[in-house]
Amino acid sequence: MKKKQIALLLSAVMLLAGMTGCGASAGQASAGQGGTEQGETAETNAAEPESGTDQTDTAAEDGESRETQHLTFWYGLNGSPGEALQKVIDDYNNSQDKVFVEAQYQGSYEETLNKLKTAVRTQEGPDIVQIYEAGTRAMIDSGFIIPMQELIDEYDIDTSHLEENILNYYTIDDQLYSMPLNTSIPVCYYNKTVLSQIGYEEGPQSWEDILEISKQVTEQGLATAGFAMTNTIWCFEQPMVQEHYAMVDNDNGRSGRATKTVFADGDMAVNIVSTLQEIYENGYGADVGFTVDANKAAFCAGEAVITCDSSGSLKAFLDTIGDSFELGVCEFPPLSTDSENGGVTLGGASIYVCDNGREGANEAIADFIKYMISPEVQGEFSVSTGYFPITTEAYDQQVVKDNFEQYPQYQVITDALHKSENMGFGPLYASIVECRSVYQKYLEQAMMGEITPEECVSKSAEEANAIIADYNMANPVE
Repeated sequence: MKKKQIALLLSAVMLLAGMTGCGASAGQASAGQGGTEQGETAETNAAEPESGTDQTDTAAEDGESRETQHLTFWYGLNGSPGEALQKVIDDYNNSQDKVFVEAQYQGSYEETLNKLKTAVRTQEGPDIVQIYEAGTRAMIDSGFIIPMQELIDEYDIDTSHLEENILNYYTIDDQLYSMPLNTSIPVCYYNKTVLSQIGYEEGPQSWEDILEISKQVTEQGLATAGFAMTNTIWCFEQPMVQEHYAMVDNDNGRSGRATKTVFADGDMAVNIVSTLQEIYENGYGADVGFTVDANKAAFCAGEAVITCDSSGSLKAFLDTIGDSFELGVCEFPPLSTDSENGGVTLGGASIYVCDNGREGANEAIADFIKYMISPEVQGEFSVSTGYFPITTEAYDQQVVKDNFEQYPQYQVITDALHKSENMGFGPLYASIVECRSVYQKYLEQAMMGEITPEECVSKSAEEANAIIADYNMANPVE
């Protein structure tokens, strides 16, 4: 694919990352949506990228010279997750002298994509780059990457111990295109102190339960609202994933490039919107608008008793809530207790290998990847950030066992990950972020009672189809 087309491909996923299941925009704190407030710059991680970095460093040791392969790694995590990632990289650099990884913080996920697009145009850029899950199809289409599977096969990277459900999301046509880095799933958080008083100690098991719980807590004066809407898009998409109900054609964009939406073809999407609308029509939704921060604050303050958010938010919720009430967590609820439930798909980001044609770079990248996916590294990174370890062997690490003992909520979200059979069914299409902004717009109008659920779904599908068609026209398959 030509470089000018690559730039167009990448630009499709740069918009409105705050509406995705992984990349948080300024003001968001959900780890499943980036894990941190992605729009803010952490000084400890904000090193400016340098162009023209030497490919190798030469050093003297015991009278002999050696060459160290220099890799540039662009990433978009800041705050404590960014610091945890930098520690992993520092430890790797100090553990050997064959490879030196220079980590360069690029700002938010969308800013990282923006800089990558520029790098493509100037034929400069990183060796490896962290991209959020919504950018998966655009990265595959771009022609700018080397599938991770090629390095796995050539350099004997052992993936047998990695979490199959996590790998499934990034595996297309039997190829793993990127290596998961920070992974989370949507779960349901609830005020266990309050819900135990009305017989829901284990939390809501369906959206029908959410409506009933909301009714009881508001009527009994236990809270001012039942539900805080911290992630509207996940509330729309995930019930479809649970029931293996595609949003776009070609097997949800996995057997081929999506050409249109299909979620409006049946009743599923209308039923979802109707449920969300009912919450707000009855006054059960937190009366703080639809901004992420305001709804998080309402939940943490006890004003609302339920919210659906990222598993990566658990640590932040525990720290913020403290002793105010007991925090409960359960699986993301299906629409009803009778609904098919194959589990949810993931959020977060992964590492891509850029096709720079540099001699020796791929072997060095493979060595770094082997270190990154080791049980010891994954255990420490998981405990430090709240993201899932991508290897099952990390759960044998003492630091992870201690964390589970202190916070049993982590066992609940780990079980939810392992039960999510539909992880590899999450929608993949290059214009997903732009389309999500459309869904968000009409979902908010529906929840405010300005349009019907049927209008919400039909208008969303119509606009999303136009966006998908524009993308495919601008980026024809070669």
